[in-house]
Amino acid sequence: MGLWDWVMDKLAGDQKSSETTARAADQTGPGRENAIAVAEPPAGSVAAESGDCWWVRPDAHLTELAPVPRTQLSAELLALENIIASYFDGHDMNLPQMPRVPEVVLRELSSTDYSLRKIGREIAADQVSAASVLRLANSPLYRGMNQITAVEPAVIRLGAGAIRTLMLHQTMSALTRAERRASQRLAEILSVRSVACGATMRLLSKFTGMDPEEAFIVGLLHDIGSVMVLRIINRQKPYAGRVDFDTFEFLAYETHQEFGELLADSWNLPPKLGAILSNHHAYPDEHDPFRTDRLALHVTNIIGGLLGFAFEAPYDLLNARALQDLGLADHPDFMQFLARLPDDIDDALQAFG
Repeated sequence: MGLWDWVMDKLAGDQKSSETTARAADQTGPGRENAIAVAEPPAGSVAAESGDCWWVRPDAHLTELAPVPRTQLSAELLALENIIASYFDGHDMNLPQMPRVPEVVLRELSSTDYSLRKIGREIAADQVSAASVLRLANSPLYRGMNQITAVEPAVIRLGAGAIRTLMLHQTMSALTRAERRASQRLAEILSVRSVACGATMRLLSKFTGMDPEEAFIVGLLHDIGSVMVLRIINRQKPYAGRVDFDTFEFLAYETHQEFGELLADSWNLPPKLGAILSNHHAYPDEHDPFRTDRLALHVTNIIGGLLGFAFEAPYDLLNARALQDLGLADHPDFMQFLARLPDDIDDALQAFG
């Protein structure tokens, strides 16, 4: 079984997890009939249903990003929606801090005279970061002729751009990992989505002219505000681990752009990244300074909706407005790119663990 199939099976859940969920429901005792819902995974990958041409759907008709539909919210969930919204009315958000190693490394990389050797020593002192660097340096995304077993040469092979990407991925992973105890399924979905979107953006950069690592970061972090939504839900004891997938998808869609902007400001991320995080659903106009980035992100989310790692909708990819505006529909290499994309995303998921 390929990694992509494994990921989709994991998101869909197996019989063992279903039995565990059923046992947990049986153990809730009196009042369990009033539970909100056990978190449900999204539908399976369209790639598996459509054969090699995963980008073709018989019901395809949407050429722009579809909004996540509002679900029928109970009184309890309406209260939760209001709680999430209240965080923009002077509520003490207690934004999560960036982990120490990513913070130190990113601060070093922001200087004009940064040293990759110094960064290598900082990373080598942390087992998790060291293992991540070695795995990435030896992955199909970055590996050279020889296997690397020491951190410093791995850092030098990767270079500043890839190290920056990895540190931001570690930050995203730390946030999602912190929510797994209460909402393992939703945290796993967000983790897979971030890497899959980052990889897709990076792969699209060969057509868009974006810097590959900058493109990866935009895709990786564009929905980071959704982790904040999950964090807030999990800190409300009546709701932790009990919000179903469709409801979470809607609640995150409502507010994740605003939360993403707040995190970007809190972590001193580049202004361009903060601007994209704050408003990436709207279609960019011709004078938008980040138009190419936003168009590529629209294409990435449409692809994600077809492959099963973003909100699913009947997209007509080849006639998508963003694809047309980027000039990709008639690009001679684009169909080969689509055919290889699921395997390339597999490689990225494996590389970033």
